Amino acid sequence: MFARRHCPSLLLSMRQLWLYYRPMKKVRLLACAIASALLFALGLPNEAFLYGFPALGYVCLVPLYFAMLEVPSYGFAALMAGIYGATHHGVSSYWLFFFHDFAFWTLGSTIIAYAVVYAVYGLYLAFFLKKAGPYRPLAFALFWTVLEFAKSVGFLGYPWGLLPYTQSEVLPLLQIADMTGIYGISFVLAFANAAVAELFFRFSPGRIRRHSLPFLLQPSPPLRRETYRTALAAVLVLAIVAGYGCLRLAFPAKETGSFTAALVQQNMDPWSSNESDGIKKNMDLARGAVASFGGKPDIILFSESSLSRPYREMRAWYERNPRQDPFIPFMKEMDSYLFTGSPIVLNWEKGEATNSVILLSPSGEQLDDYAKVHPVPFAEAIPFWEWKPFRDFMQNVVGLQSGWVMGKTYTIFRLPVGSETYRFGAPICFEDAFPDVCRNFVLAGADLLVNLTNDSWSKTESSETQHFAAARFRAIEFRKALVRSTNGGVTCVIGAEGKVRDQLPLFRAAAKVVQVPIYRDSEATVYLRFGDWFAYGCILLFASAFFILWWKDAAKRRRSR
Repeated sequence: MFARRHCPSLLLSMRQLWLYYRPMKKVRLLACAIASALLFALGLPNEAFLYGFPALGYVCLVPLYFAMLEVPSYGFAALMAGIYGATHHGVSSYWLFFFHDFAFWTLGSTIIAYAVVYAVYGLYLAFFLKKAGPYRPLAFALFWTVLEFAKSVGFLGYPWGLLPYTQSEVLPLLQIADMTGIYGISFVLAFANAAVAELFFRFSPGRIRRHSLPFLLQPSPPLRRETYRTALAAVLVLAIVAGYGCLRLAFPAKETGSFTAALVQQNMDPWSSNESDGIKKNMDLARGAVASFGGKPDIILFSESSLSRPYREMRAWYERNPRQDPFIPFMKEMDSYLFTGSPIVLNWEKGEATNSVILLSPSGEQLDDYAKVHPVPFAEAIPFWEWKPFRDFMQNVVGLQSGWVMGKTYTIFRLPVGSETYRFGAPICFEDAFPDVCRNFVLAGADLLVNLTNDSWSKTESSETQHFAAARFRAIEFRKALVRSTNGGVTCVIGAEGKVRDQLPLFRAAAKVVQVPIYRDSEATVYLRFGDWFAYGCILLFASAFFILWWKDAAKRRRSR
């Protein structure tokens, strides 16, 4: 009687609950992916935590790790990863919205692009975690290292939003970059995230398997042996990396010389400011800094694009302008070398020019120049420009009329200081975020790196500090000083261990004469000698492991038929 009366309604309720649960599970998984993206963005330099939130670097990927273990299909894994990638990029690089009138193209189109790219990577990650068994934490660390390397290299590379940037202020952890590059730190942090996820997973297997809610825990049987080993391995790796970093900080690179530089930060809107006004402001700031210093600096550094006319061809204009205080007489007054951004025209008829930096002598002679070899894709350099339909689209729809011509050589500038001559390479703007570009300068003989930047268009402090966090690794990787002279920030001098020796405040017109160290006796670092050997090793291991797992899975399916 009871069964006949209650079983049909009970079965109906269970069916309704099941139909309700299935979509809710997917919502929970998507929420986990979005939570990971938000935690990651909060760990990076942002408006709330200007130099990032280091603790989040060890846990921000845990929700994504859980979600990938629970995905019901590879198609849903791709969807979830795509949403993660779009959210992470949109929230961490939201300042791309302020790039003049190109908000949709700079932020909107890149969000769409990252959604597609991460969706593809999500297929690999889901398969890798599903088939790796007890080695899935190692598999996850390999995968994440390969992912961050792949998104950061080549013409379309965008080395922003990487896991190591969450540790920007944790100098002991960064020192390993002189051996493995930044991607060694990606591996360590990704492995730590996986280890934390496994600990939570083993503490609450019932909850997670039934409800996909990793943040609700309940008592469970003792941890499995593999989980203990993973946690111990993660702690051991972190201890080794931190120990190496402490050792490097305790025995810093030896300074073999120095020179004085006047860093000038004009803090003017690059889209609306008048060229003469900008030059005049730079000169006034430089005069004030030199007067406070009480001596003559060896070099004066303006920011990228401070001169908008080609200097050599327009020298007569600079002899007379700005009207009340001409530029070339100012040079002779300062009696110092001057380094600034200025275009170089290659073909006047076709309007072909390079985004360049130039070194001027105290008398105003142009001594040397360097043209940017890695322009911003689709902004400074537009592929397929020679194809008329694409050129018409970029001009009439996007609004870009032309781009810069890419440079081809890595110029080494020479600065005479007393009886010494110091050599420096000059990555322009976001080039200092690319290890391979800066490595080519050091291999060519640079004693230090000097970066001129103009990205004050971003209007956000988080954008400036994110750029700084990326650039800081170049000093550590090569054990060379990095000098940054920017329009709005971060204008600073960074030593060979990544320590900031001098810095100007963000988004404030200021100038200061600083001492720049030289590290000539430092031995070539492992990273300088072998480049991204660690990243390529991870790619090789990832590809080999993926092929083996795929082969075994295919063989298992064939046997089951």
